[in-house]
Amino acid sequence: MSIEIKNVSYMYSKGTPFARQGIKDVNMRVARGEWLAVMGPTGSGKSTMLQHLNGLLKPDSGEVLLDDKNIHSSAVSLIEARQKVGLVFQYPEHQLFGATVYEEIAYGPENYGYPSDQIPEIVKKSMDIVGLDFDKYINRQPYELSGGEKRRVALAGVLAASPEFIVLDEPTAGLDAVGRQLLIKTITSLNRDHGTTIVWVTHEITEIAHLVDRMIVLNNGKVVITGKMREVLADPIVSELGLDIPPAIAISGELRGRGVPVRGQPVTLDEIREEIIRLVKVKL
Repeated sequence: MSIEIKNVSYMYSKGTPFARQGIKDVNMRVARGEWLAVMGPTGSGKSTMLQHLNGLLKPDSGEVLLDDKNIHSSAVSLIEARQKVGLVFQYPEHQLFGATVYEEIAYGPENYGYPSDQIPEIVKKSMDIVGLDFDKYINRQPYELSGGEKRRVALAGVLAASPEFIVLDEPTAGLDAVGRQLLIKTITSLNRDHGTTIVWVTHEITEIAHLVDRMIVLNNGKVVITGKMREVLADPIVSELGLDIPPAIAISGELRGRGVPVRGQPVTLDEIREEIIRLVKVKL
């Protein structure tokens, strides 16, 4: 199972005086089970690209392929893509419309034809995964919830449809430290324990850098670099664009600039600490 964007371009308000380029000639492939991070300055096209992955936007040119099949080739293909590729918006309010938490989470399985007698258990399981107590939240109205709770309800609603890909747009924005760690733990479990493919858009890569397999950087609607996480973060273009760089990467760069032979590409403070200890021992 893979999803691929091939030479995709998209323009907003096409044919009007307000036309602007969203993305241009973008190529991206996400393989089953991997965790891909997407970064770029504000307005670089990140959200536009994400909305092509499950057909919310249709390319002006190029193709979006799910297992080598164009998701816009038929209505059935598009429905399949929207079930298999779950999208969690940056602002959960944009996708929460159920009268209660239960109705919100049950919406997906109800509309994808799951047996009605199985839906309560599906809802409960999805809520358990994201850390929402079934009895406590089942009859709550989504608009009454905190920002972190809304985000978890939105994620549970996506999970209830059993997607193979989960696409998250700035999922930790606005969350407190506890909420951020809970969300990261949930996504890590889905990826590591259940093989769910993750596409994670973020401005703050430090908190997940050690978890991600690959990274893609966009600027002005185009891909400027892609590759393994550690290699991309070490590329000067990331800092030139003003993007978040883990302190360990900055420390490594400073040490190398002074002629210190740092091994590999440490991305966590523990990793750079261990490398500094090793270097000190070598000196001694």
